[in-house]
Amino acid sequence: MRHELSLEPVDEIDADARVCHYDELDEAAKERLPLIADGEEGVDGSVVEGFGACDVVKYTDYYEVSSS
Repeated sequence: MRHELSLEPVDEIDADARVCHYDELDEAAKERLPLIADGEEGVDGSVVEGFGACDVVKYTDYYEVSSS
């Protein structure tokens, strides 16, 4: 099943946001992160799970994670 996942660059991060760094993600999430950051949204559930503990991911910038 495909899920929608997006990463939006953010300049400010809420104090209570769960921030994950790229190297903390599982391998599936690491592989897809550059593509998702470039606008690809449809991903497998395992990739969504890889971002599950994160509100924001630190990669080349800070990205807010949202999924549906």
